[in-house]
Amino acid sequence: MSVKRPVSWFLSDTGRKFSFALITGTGLALTAARFAPHSILLNKYKDIVHHYSNGKPVELPKELQERYEYCLNLINLNDVHKKLISPFSVFGYDLFYAGSTNSRFGAVIGIPVNFTYKTLQDLEKDNIQVNQKGVDWTSEIGQKLANALILPEKVQQFAICREILMTQNNKFIYESTYPFACLFLVYNMAHYINNKLNLYKGPVSLRFTLYTILGLFGLGTYLLMKDMTEVYYETEVDRKLCELGPEYIESGIIFYDKLLQRNQALRELMGKEGERKYSKLGNENFFLRQPRMALMHRKQFFEEQLRNKQNETHDISNNKVNVEM
Repeated sequence: MSVKRPVSWFLSDTGRKFSFALITGTGLALTAARFAPHSILLNKYKDIVHHYSNGKPVELPKELQERYEYCLNLINLNDVHKKLISPFSVFGYDLFYAGSTNSRFGAVIGIPVNFTYKTLQDLEKDNIQVNQKGVDWTSEIGQKLANALILPEKVQQFAICREILMTQNNKFIYESTYPFACLFLVYNMAHYINNKLNLYKGPVSLRFTLYTILGLFGLGTYLLMKDMTEVYYETEVDRKLCELGPEYIESGIIFYDKLLQRNQALRELMGKEGERKYSKLGNENFFLRQPRMALMHRKQFFEEQLRNKQNETHDISNNKVNVEM
């Protein structure tokens, strides 16, 4: 008596229906996992990244609350969108955003504690550690890190405006659809090729090879779409920030320069882990992917915009002189 192979069950009508249901369920689950933290679970997501002290969430200092409200007015946000965004104190030293003003669930903006730093004494009071080791602020690398963490008020305004503008789009909605779309693209391609080449009658190893190739293709397509979406919106936000005026273009240069300095300092302080995480220039190291624009490129963009503004001002001045003559 022959024993029916388990693999052959997937080739039956029942097995194919099960496979379709499994793919659909997986796609929906991946979409929900991406969508929920920026919508129905936005407050839970906020609680996870919130800055806590003695087990209690830290309130955003009054001066940062006022700075945030100034930024809302600076970028001419309408009253409806203003009500949909709420700021909070985020854990760590990077700004944070989640959600979208295009969603009824709104958005949140996380402002880090170093936005309250004004002097070296402020850093020393917080007992900052890198890899569970205290930082020697008198050393050259310690001074470099301290200088990178203390941001002028205009630079802080630039940074907060950047995060607010990143919530003024449908990015998280697009990114939520990518897993489902890529999964069904791979499923339909596999189904088509199997029928076209009659691979269902071939050996299992042949179909396994096909599924592996298509799976890698689907994963690559998903990562490419996600990275391109992120880079596109980052570029758009940087362009909008330039419209705020020359002083904010200069603030952009300072902001990204300080981020590069911070990463350079962390690269040295973190040893091998720092070398894996950051380049010598201070950019984040990624393997194959480019999930975000390189910090150096963003800094260079603002430097180019500043040069263009200065050239325009110089040309206008020359034209005035020529007219008077």
